[in-house]
Amino acid sequence: MARFLIPRGLSRQTRRTNPTMKLHRLLPILLIPLLVTSCGSVAIAPSNAPGVVVAQEETRECGQGRILFPAGEYKAEVVSAEGTYYKAPKRIRTLGVLIGRSEDGGIFVSNKPGNPQAAWFGDPRDAVDESPSTLLGAIGMGAPKLWPYTPRISIAIKK
Repeated sequence: MARFLIPRGLSRQTRRTNPTMKLHRLLPILLIPLLVTSCGSVAIAPSNAPGVVVAQEETRECGQGRILFPAGEYKAEVVSAEGTYYKAPKRIRTLGVLIGRSEDGGIFVSNKPGNPQAAWFGDPRDAVDESPSTLLGAIGMGAPKLWPYTPRISIAIKK
């Protein structure tokens, strides 16, 4: 009976040492830690977290499109080990490749030296899974995709 379970031309010994079979078993072991460490966890910003103020409407080139940031107070939405996500006072407009839409989003200010900035879209609160019974709740979800731009937008801390 065992003779029918092994493909023709392969002995039991060949099947056991087949490198494809070893890779198949090894791949999940290698990928899981990579996925866990690549997911930056985010948390809802404390209610007393200061916001930032953009004095005038700003336009920045991002990739092959442009983003128009409205003037006003950007409230701290979520925080991560990498920086803070500030939500725009109204929807952000996109032009170019992004086909002129308006989206919820804002400015991400990094904790890295020089405090580089980036645009983000969507709702970062969706990335905060407060259910510790799930794997994603235990490690935190990935934050929204960032679209870096230069030069930095001049912002003032709201007190």
